[in-house]
Amino acid sequence: MTISTDFDFKTNHAHSDPMPVAVQVLSTILFAAFAIPVTIVALNVFWPAGILIAVILAWRGGFAPTGRPSPAPRDMDEAMKSLMPTTAQRSSGNASFDAYRHDMIERLEVEQENFEGFLSRLRHAKDQSEFDAFLDQRAAALDD
Repeated sequence: MTISTDFDFKTNHAHSDPMPVAVQVLSTILFAAFAIPVTIVALNVFWPAGILIAVILAWRGGFAPTGRPSPAPRDMDEAMKSLMPTTAQRSSGNASFDAYRHDMIERLEVEQENFEGFLSRLRHAKDQSEFDAFLDQRAAALDD
């Protein structure tokens, strides 16, 4: 009797080569053939369960199972940078366009900060007016 030594006890899984592309494609097709009908039936029977199943299947399966999860971004800035096209981070070859793009991005960031500040002040003013109206109503109710 031979015991396989092709097992890594530190990570609790067998050593394996990366999955071939054909296996990934077949795995994705079979996963979709299972996940889509199950989700549709669950949505028709009881919609909250269907949404839960869809979220779980999307989280666990994804579109291209590679056998290992992708690392989560550490913060929101890193997540946003990963969504931005890479052309925004490298030179286009035209110096004047790159300068214009850089200035425009900076201007838009400043405008976004100003707008967020405006929204914050607007929310505060709305909350303050609602609170003042509440106090006026309470004072009127106490006077009666």
